Amino acid sequence: MANLDSVLITGASRGIGLEFVKQFLSNPLVNIKVIIAACRSPEKATALQDLKKSNSHLHVVQLDVCKFDSYDSVVGEVRPIVGDKGLTLLINNAGIMARPKLDAVTAEQMLSVLSTNTVAPVLLTKAFLPLLTMAAKVNAGKVNDGLSISRAGVINITSSLASIKNNESAGYYGYRESKAALNMSTQSLSIELKPQGILVQSIHPGWVRTDMGGPKGEVDVVESVTGMLEVMLNLKENHKTGYYDWKGRVLPF
Repeated sequence: MANLDSVLITGASRGIGLEFVKQFLSNPLVNIKVIIAACRSPEKATALQDLKKSNSHLHVVQLDVCKFDSYDSVVGEVRPIVGDKGLTLLINNAGIMARPKLDAVTAEQMLSVLSTNTVAPVLLTKAFLPLLTMAAKVNAGKVNDGLSISRAGVINITSSLASIKNNESAGYYGYRESKAALNMSTQSLSIELKPQGILVQSIHPGWVRTDMGGPKGEVDVVESVTGMLEVMLNLKENHKTGYYDWKGRVLPF
């Protein structure tokens, strides 16, 4: 069993984010002392609020990832929750889908998707870096100074549609680009933050049956998150030629 002091999940009110919260509360592979679920409208997140009633170590915070000027106040709210152990794991899960073909794509749509799916994860990682660095220092002795999510980590939820090599169907303008750019940002972050003991990796969850993925998705959300957790727990280094999917397979950039 892996022991983590804390985790923060964005986009946690539904779909993959909500399932991460549920599994961090119940999955026998991992024990987490503090779970922070971030979402745009906590007062409307009934599933999260119900979970919070019976789990005192679950905290729900308000966060709209596109309101970049709110990040400092969110970090200020999280800091006393995690205390002097810092933030062990940040999961940048919040994202939006776009499916237009060329004749329907607009500048506004592309910029909106890029803002949510690419810019927000980078800036949120920057905002939480002091707490992630704190965790990496506190946990260094526990994991022999190596990289792992038990020491400190950032997981970015990406997509198979980000793969340039595997793109044989076109479309999804804005979404493909946003996730490909997220993968590039992940690589850069992994290099820059490695000396500080922080692991950074992007993972494709599969085509999941959620509100975002739609009813025709190939994998159930429970199976997807179970698989991603197993992959995350085995990470020791960022892959340099591709990124992982929920089954642990490497997809080409």
